[in-house]
Amino acid sequence: MLQRRPCFRVCYICGREFGSQSISIHEPQCLEKWHTENNQLPRHLRRAEPRKPEVLTDMIIKTM
Repeated sequence: MLQRRPCFRVCYICGREFGSQSISIHEPQCLEKWHTENNQLPRHLRRAEPRKPEVLTDMIIKTM
């Protein structure tokens, strides 16, 4: 019998996988770390803050 892999969510900032409970703890900390690292770069290499993608639940339901 195949075992189902637990559902993971991917951090939109670093791309790592986290459980549904820990992603909400991780994302603010990850964004803070991103700001710290980005601010240490020379101005011409700094990037815009990553934006959290929208959840498209209506589209997913309509396509099923």
